[in-house]
Parts: sequence; C-alpha cells; structure tokens
Amino acid sequence: MNGRFGGAVTAFTSRRLKDLMLMTLLVALLAGCAGTTASVGPVFFPPPPEEPHVQYLTGISSSTDFGSNQSSLSKLLVGGTETVTRFAKPYGIAEYNGKLYVCDIGASQVVVVDFVNKIIKNLVEERGSGKLRKPVSIAVDDEGLVYVADTGRKDVAVYNQAGKYVKSYGKTFDHVSLSGVAIYKDDLYIMDNRLSKVFVINRKTDEVVSVIGESADRSKNLALPNGLTVDSKGAVHIVNVGNGSIKEYDRDGNMLSVFGRIGDSPGEFTRPRGIAVDDDGQIFVVDAGYQVVQVFNEKHRILGYFGQPGLMAGSTNLPAGIVVSKKNLDYFQKFAAPGFKLREVIFVTNQYSSAINHSVAVYGLGEMEGWEERAKQRAKEDAEILEKRKKILQQQQRQQSPQE
Repeated sequence: MNGRFGGAVTAFTSRRLKDLMLMTLLVALLAGCAGTTASVGPVFFPPPPEEPHVQYLTGISSSTDFGSNQSSLSKLLVGGTETVTRFAKPYGIAEYNGKLYVCDIGASQVVVVDFVNKIIKNLVEERGSGKLRKPVSIAVDDEGLVYVADTGRKDVAVYNQAGKYVKSYGKTFDHVSLSGVAIYKDDLYIMDNRLSKVFVINRKTDEVVSVIGESADRSKNLALPNGLTVDSKGAVHIVNVGNGSIKEYDRDGNMLSVFGRIGDSPGEFTRPRGIAVDDDGQIFVVDAGYQVVQVFNEKHRILGYFGQPGLMAGSTNLPAGIVVSKKNLDYFQKFAAPGFKLREVIFVTNQYSSAINHSVAVYGLGEMEGWEERAKQRAKEDAEILEKRKKILQQQQRQQSPQE
C-alpha cells in the first residue's frame, strides 16, 4: 500500500456504514430468493476511480465450492468415517505451508482447507482427552504442530499433522478462559480474555516465563482481550474489546505502543476481533461491528478498509479471524483482474455465510501494473499545479502591495 489507500478513508463514517449494513440485509434476502450468486465484475477496495489496493478473489463455504460433486476428492474422509461438507461457524484461522487451519466452533472441529489441491477436511477425529469442544483460536509451529485454544476444554490442545492429540497446556497455571493462542520461536502465547492476561510459555520447558497484563500502571494492561498475533520481529499485538484499542508488547510484558479507541471514525473500532501483521508491518484488524477490515501501516496510520457490507461479492458477514500469507500467489493470481498484481493474500473468516459471501473469504493485496508510473505522474502534475498557484499568489501580492 505504501502509505496510500486512495480516498477510501473519507467515506468511513457512521452514517455510511449503517446504510451499508441495511443494504447488506436487503442484498442477502434478494440473493437468497434467487438461490444463486449474481455474476459481478472485479470487486476492488477502494472502488473506482480510486487506485485499487485490495481485490476480493474467491471464497469457500463447503467442499462443493471447489466445483466438484460430493463423491469427488474434494469430499475427503476423516479416518474413513466422517465427511466435511460445509462450515458451521468459523472463527480463528491460521496458515501453514499454504494450507488454512480454521476453527469451526459450530462443528467443534478444526477444518483444513487446501485451495491448490481442492481439499477440505477435518483435522481432528480424537475422542476422550483429545476431543475438541469449542475451538476459537489456532496457531501452527514450524514443525507443523497445531495449537488450538478451546474454551470448551479450557485449555490449549496440541495435535500433529495427522490430527493426533499430542499434549495440552493450561493445567500448570491458573486461568479462567483460554481464548487465544500465538507462537513465536520457542514462545507460546496463550490469552485469557476474562483475566485480561496473556501468558508466555516456553514450549521446551512448559514453564510460564512472563505474563502480559500485570503492570502496576493499569493503563498499560489489557481490557477484555479478544485477539492476538505476534509479528515477524516478536512484537505482540493484542486486540482489546473493552476500550477498542490495539496494544503492542514485548515478550516481557512491556507495552510498546497503543492505538485505536471505541468509535465510528477511521482508526476506531466497535467490536474488534482478529488481527494480523504482514512482513511489511501493515496491521489488519477485523471489526465485527462495522463488518470491515481496517488496515494500518507500522506507524498506526490508517490506510483504508475493505469488506464493507452492501456488495454483491466481497462483503464480510460477522467476520472474526484473519491471516495474511504469501504462499501460492501463482494460484490466487488466476482469480485477480487483468493487470492487478498480487503481493499477498488475505483470508477472513465469516461466522455466517450466504449466497453472496463465503465462510472463508479470500482477498488479494496488490496494485495495478503501472501504478508507480501513474503515481509519479500525478505527483508531477500536483507539483506543477502548486507551482502555478504559488506564482499567481506572488503576483497578486505584488499588485496589492503599496507603491513606493
């Protein structure tokens, strides 16, 4: 985005978004009556005539969305006994080696989605001590171990790539509701939204090495945390529903920065949930209240938003989780409009799907070919206009000055 997101921010107002919410309901009803998804052209954010930075690409709600019938390979067996046909209520999401791992709280399951090979399947078939109850957050380490924060189990369960239960966390420290999980190197970050704390656990020793949210300065603590992620530099970004803020910490619990508040202006939130940070430091925050994803640069300047209600494609529907990836760009580039070059792909979970939006929506972040040249040309033209105005102003000032 390079600090620009067109003029989209100026349209981000309370009245406008409320109107868009009403439009979404109407469009959903009409699409539901039709029973099919309307054919639409490329959906860009911001829309024309602004320079596009995000395009809605595709999405999936069930195995049939891969374009094959229920007896094809897209309908995979889990342990030879169960099938996955449709998401119930997806929430948390992670990516590993180009595959998505999605927490489906409605089905008490983690669903693996492989777009390239057109596969959707359940990960876990465990019963007893390994059974999932209400998985809400998920992370995958470099070895492929899957960590699932399950509020029903009241712990974080770990599974291998075959879906076999390995171990669990949460019995060695006091907690109430473990609702978030993230990984950075040897550290495991486990969020307790009721205690408003994040426990940092060394995965080699299983010991709690620090706790985020125990500062003597209460303003530096958490307020009903609802989402977290760790960026490539090890900074911990935590979403706070209680005051609408995003707070950034180091692993020792020292607050590094804070931005955002409750409100309906750009950079403010109503019901913030999932958060992701890409390799360029851009921050993506899901707001389930206004049903958009707001985008910020590393200095917390808002760049724009996408997924707003009222569209025939590309709208979110009670969004929750988000993850950003550069895997399989060649595959997703096929869904992009001619000339729109993808730099990364954004996956957003919608708790509710319909005929016009999917359980997992896929967006591409990029730019139109030649945009740098056009930007330079616009900058040159703007400079020339300013210079002309400056000369006119100087001439007017000379004419108005008293004659000596």
